[in-house]
Amino acid sequence: MEFSELLKSINSLEETYPPVHLWNPDLCEGVEMRIDREGNWYYQNSIIGRDKLKILFSRILKFENGNYYLVTPVEKVIVKVDIAPYMIVDYEVDPEQKNILLKTNLDYNFTLDEHHPIELKVIQKESIPFVKIRDGLEGFISRSVFYSLVELALTQEQHSENELMLSSYGQNFSLGPIS
Repeated sequence: MEFSELLKSINSLEETYPPVHLWNPDLCEGVEMRIDREGNWYYQNSIIGRDKLKILFSRILKFENGNYYLVTPVEKVIVKVDIAPYMIVDYEVDPEQKNILLKTNLDYNFTLDEHHPIELKVIQKESIPFVKIRDGLEGFISRSVFYSLVELALTQEQHSENELMLSSYGQNFSLGPIS
């Protein structure tokens, strides 16, 4: 495929996601892809600057046997991920229902609900809030968004004796112990 055709396909991205769960091609060796802690994508140690290209790659991302892969019907490439492929960079609260919509760095939005729960995980002695995103993929909540969600949880007054709770779509999610 010529570069101009690739750019044309990137510039006309649709909202659909391909059925990567049905694709099981052979692993393509010698290609190095990485997503760092800040949500930056790298190809062969060079940063990928085009947001639309990262969004395109995120749509063909698959989690399988503890590894992340970019998958097409004919090849798959392993992606080394420092924390998670998605980062939650913003959110909105429905003023009437008080439900929460989370926004990722890869132009994917979803609701905080029973299918997309928050889970605190300890990684290298640091407690990091993760959210299930889609198809086994996870995202982590950026520090600034997490602090803002803590403030929101305090206004909701959903905390128990030991934990601060955040409410959305009739579910309560722990934001951690209350000190």
